[in-house]
Amino acid sequence: MREEVGKKEVDVRDKLANAEKMKVEALKKTEEMKYSAQHELIKIDQDIMKTKDLDTQTRSRLTTEIATLRNDIEKKYAELRSAILGKTTPQ
Repeated sequence: MREEVGKKEVDVRDKLANAEKMKVEALKKTEEMKYSAQHELIKIDQDIMKTKDLDTQTRSRLTTEIATLRNDIEKKYAELRSAILGKTTPQ
């Protein structure tokens, strides 16, 4: 009986360790996606600033949209991170 309980305990610990590894990997992937998206937005923003044939209003509107996208990325990242860690996000 003790051996059986001991085996189940080891099995449960192994599964918990695997779950923790999966969380760490998911967090890494989430951060990679966040930084990749931010990097792309920086490149787009730089390209907009380099473009000479855009008027001020268009450039301003595009800059505002990029800022909105950055905020959306941060929000989604926070939501994913909370979901991975099993925490609820404050509403």
